[in-house]
Amino acid sequence: MKVNLSIDEEFFKNEVKNLRNKLEECKKTGILDNDFEDRLKRLLQMEDSLLSDLIPYYRTYVDNIKKTSMKVIPIKELGSFSSHGFPQNILRINKNLFITSSINSKVQFFYIDIPKKTSEEKEIAVEWSLPIKEIKERISSIYKLNNKEILLLGVKGGCYILSSDDFDKLPDINEEIKVKKIQKDCDFKGFGRTLEIGDNLFVTGNEEDTLTLFEIVKKKDEYSLNIHTDISCIIPNWTAMEKVSKDYFVVGTKDGIMYFVKYESGQLRVLGETDVFHNRIRKIKYLEDEKGSKKSLMVIGNKGQCKIFSLYEDTILENHDLTGNLFDLQSEKGTAVVLSEDGIIYLFEENFGNWYLNEEATIKDMFFTNIFKLSISKYLLMDIGCKLNILNIDGIHTSQDLWNMALYQ
Repeated sequence: MKVNLSIDEEFFKNEVKNLRNKLEECKKTGILDNDFEDRLKRLLQMEDSLLSDLIPYYRTYVDNIKKTSMKVIPIKELGSFSSHGFPQNILRINKNLFITSSINSKVQFFYIDIPKKTSEEKEIAVEWSLPIKEIKERISSIYKLNNKEILLLGVKGGCYILSSDDFDKLPDINEEIKVKKIQKDCDFKGFGRTLEIGDNLFVTGNEEDTLTLFEIVKKKDEYSLNIHTDISCIIPNWTAMEKVSKDYFVVGTKDGIMYFVKYESGQLRVLGETDVFHNRIRKIKYLEDEKGSKKSLMVIGNKGQCKIFSLYEDTILENHDLTGNLFDLQSEKGTAVVLSEDGIIYLFEENFGNWYLNEEATIKDMFFTNIFKLSISKYLLMDIGCKLNILNIDGIHTSQDLWNMALYQ
């Protein structure tokens, strides 16, 4: 079997030998070449690439290899505050700080110190802020504009900018968060589900099946909201959206049809459609392979319908009949997690460019309302009691995972 590597293996072997010889000489002379440290750093980078290349081979061909498993770990709440309802949106501001909007019109921050090795660390804890008192309507979408400003869009048409000079820690919302309402250029009833398709360029949908373009414009440190009511398209019974590339996105419907839409020449144009399955599409998401590339979409819906669609070949790659109505999914570098209303958590893994359902890792009889990706092996779950949990995926996903294994048993 020929192993495809991204490095020159002969150069790597020779460099290891050369540096060993240089180190032996140093022991005798006490003199180390000036470029030794730089060469060692380059060698370590090559080693990491080599191990990453070998991961799919070990998972596929090595007997008695470590089997992937999942475990739900509760997160302890610190402080006097907790979640004020089921989240409708979660935005990750940085590694540890998040902002969420709930279905009962509350906007809060929460801070989690996420360990690299979940099973070997102390108890994971979360701390919540108070709700932001200036916001009185339900927020349908949240976007990070830059390192100091966050955009919130409301179902009643409100548009808010949250700003802070320090988004590195859990903020004191009364002292460190400024809330400013942005004026609109027309009478707009409200923002439904919204998708960012370009730089400060968005599409939002209403109950009349119309998708409308709008943009956030900043001039002289002041924001304005321009709603282009003349730039729109009608997608009957639409349910879900996902961005494919700049100004290009897909839209799913109650009838299981996926439409391809592009903003070009000042208009939203439907370029084509495909019949995915004969059930309601609940969610569409990119699947990230182990290198972070996005070459396929996962489409999930009612009655366990789940299909993986190739963006570049215009074909269905995988078709799965799972259990229950599938309602949420997330993907991060070679893993994807799907939630079912029947209390089932499904895991998909990518190997050699193909995605597989890992049936052995499935978790049953655990009910969650939301999932949010954190890293290749960790996802954030909200349970029906509005408590946060970590979904830890224990398997071979990184070069460090290979280092931690007894490979020669």
